[in-house]
Amino acid sequence: MKVCVNCFSDRELKGFISSSSEIGDCAVCESKNQPLLDVSELFDFFQELLDNFKIDENGMPLSSIIQSNWSFFSSQVAANKILNYVLPNLQTEVISSNINVEYTDDIIENYNHWEILKDELKWKNRFVIDIYKLGKDKFNWDNFLKDFNSQDILTAKNKLFRARINSQEGNHIFRRKDMGCPPKEITKGGRANPTGIPFLYLSEDEDTVLYEIRASFLDEISVAKFKLSKGIELIKVVDFTKDSPLFQPDNIKETIKGKLLRDRISEDLSKPMRRYDSELDYIPTQFICEYIKVFTDAQGIRFKSSLNKKGNNVVLFDQNLMTCVSVKKVKINSVNLQGVEILH
Repeated sequence: MKVCVNCFSDRELKGFISSSSEIGDCAVCESKNQPLLDVSELFDFFQELLDNFKIDENGMPLSSIIQSNWSFFSSQVAANKILNYVLPNLQTEVISSNINVEYTDDIIENYNHWEILKDELKWKNRFVIDIYKLGKDKFNWDNFLKDFNSQDILTAKNKLFRARINSQEGNHIFRRKDMGCPPKEITKGGRANPTGIPFLYLSEDEDTVLYEIRASFLDEISVAKFKLSKGIELIKVVDFTKDSPLFQPDNIKETIKGKLLRDRISEDLSKPMRRYDSELDYIPTQFICEYIKVFTDAQGIRFKSSLNKKGNNVVLFDQNLMTCVSVKKVKINSVNLQGVEILH
């Protein structure tokens, strides 16, 4: 069976297929005149991939778990077609893409380490902690920390936004100098920063920043635009939103471990702050940010917004890296609220 680049979303695999000299029509997605690859050339990769799963009736269908964690295939249809062709050619008990599976025990243990670390920081040791001892020699902390050195760059072309709700209707907008961090003496702890240590929380677009401050109907908002300060050419940030290609034949297990663990930390970073949260809930993500701040050359982090699924947030450890260049007033004229029913 011949497949083409349009069958997959994984950028590394798409690049690999694009280098093929064979041109023709795809047997899976029916695309015409595309670079083709015989799927048999991917048998070794899929064998190595399947070695990281076990059958579990309480798990998810194989095609679904791969798609939900990786978006590896271009569609669920392509996933099922390709997997059901490949699986009979592999040494595996998983004979169908619809069989429920779970990751192997060592992978589960690896990403569960985040829960162990959170418990340690919140309830046992906070200021002096041995992250290697917590892993009991099984958690590959060193490999995970390599992700912290895999950074994205913010340059002059990047514009970031921050917002404040005006206290009374008709008030003048906030001044540019008032749109930065609060003074350290009144800085409260957040998902990224400890109490008394201000970080600059920004969003990559105006819509996201309005979600992040929970703007309500008829609120008047001061929305500020920030750019790199004079003399700053670039800012390095650890990117918790980055795409991790699964097609890395020599390093699949470590790729899976790093991605799943990073996703769990990113989920905690993205959680909106609720009025009934305890500051103890923020300590683990504050620890991660402090670690990045002290032990890498990154100057901030990027993570997904949980309030606007299409948006990203950026937190900078030093507000002087950015300068507020303009402020405008925005009035909220409509709000779309959706409730979720929770059954007990």
